[in-house]
Amino acid sequence: MPRSTTPQTLSREITISGHGLHGNRPCSVRLVPVDAPTGLVFIHTPTGTEIPAKASLAGDLVLSTTLLKDGVRLQTIEHLLSALSGLEVEHLRIEVDAEELPILDGSAAPWVDAILQAGTKGLQGRRRFLKITQPVEVRNGDRWIRALPFDGLRLRYVIDFPIPSLGRQSRELSLTPEKYRRELGAARTFCLAQEIDMMRSRGLALGGSLDNAVVFGADGPLNDSLRFEDEAVRHKMLDLVGDLALLGAPLLGLVEAHAAGHALHVALVQAILASPNCWEWTENAEPANVQFFFHPLVAQPA
Repeated sequence: MPRSTTPQTLSREITISGHGLHGNRPCSVRLVPVDAPTGLVFIHTPTGTEIPAKASLAGDLVLSTTLLKDGVRLQTIEHLLSALSGLEVEHLRIEVDAEELPILDGSAAPWVDAILQAGTKGLQGRRRFLKITQPVEVRNGDRWIRALPFDGLRLRYVIDFPIPSLGRQSRELSLTPEKYRRELGAARTFCLAQEIDMMRSRGLALGGSLDNAVVFGADGPLNDSLRFEDEAVRHKMLDLVGDLALLGAPLLGLVEAHAAGHALHVALVQAILASPNCWEWTENAEPANVQFFFHPLVAQPA
C-alpha cells in the first residue's frame, strides 16, 4: 500500500559524486526538491538542457538506460530512477554535470540511504496512478515482458543464463517502499566474466570493477560474497522499477518479465503509453482482497 496519497518530493537537497560505469569519468548529481508536481526532470548543467524522465526520450539501451535530447545524452539513469520510484519520490529536479550518473556500489542502496536521510515531503494535490485494465505485451524471440491488470504493483521476473554459476533465477513480490529497501535496493549490477573484453572493446564498462558489479565466472561469482543468493534476478527487478519510472506516473498492475532487459522494459512502457485503451487514470491505489496464483517457475513471493 502506498506510503502517501499525495505527490512526494525531497525535504532537502542531496549531492552525490562518483564515476560512471561505462565511461569511467567523474560525475556529480544534485537532487533538488520542487514546490509543485513536475515529475522527474533531469538538468544537464553544462548545457542547461532539461530532459524529463519520459520513455519518448529513451535511446541507446545497451546495458543501461539513456535519455537523449537536443544532442545531449544522460546514461545509466536506471539505479537513481529505481531508488526514487521504489521510495515513491516522483517529483524532483535532478542536476547532472556529466553524460553519465555515478555507478557507486552498483546498486541503488547509496541512493536509497541518501533519500532516507534527506526525508520526503508531500506536495499539493493527490497522486495519480496509471492503472492497467487490459494486457499489454512485448516480445523479442523467446524474451518477453507484459503488464496485466492488478490492484497494486506486483513484479514477476525470470532470468536464464547459459552458465551453471548463474543459470535460471526467478522472483516475485508486491512492491512497497519497505519491500523495495529490503528486497531490491541493495542488489548489484552483474555481468559474465566472458563478456568483459567484448564490452570494453565497445567502450562499455570501462569503470566496472568488483567494487561496483558482481562478475560471474564459470565456477561462480568472482566477488567475495553475494548480498542475496538470487542477487542477479533481484537486480533485474531493480532495473525494471527504474525503467517503469519512464511512464511518468506510478503504475498499478502486474508486470511479468522473462529474460528481458532495459530495451524490453522501455518497449513495454512505450507500448503501454501507445495503448490508451489498456489503462486508465485513478487516484485510488487501495489494494483489494485478492488471491495470488503463482507461476510454477517463480520463487516464493515476498
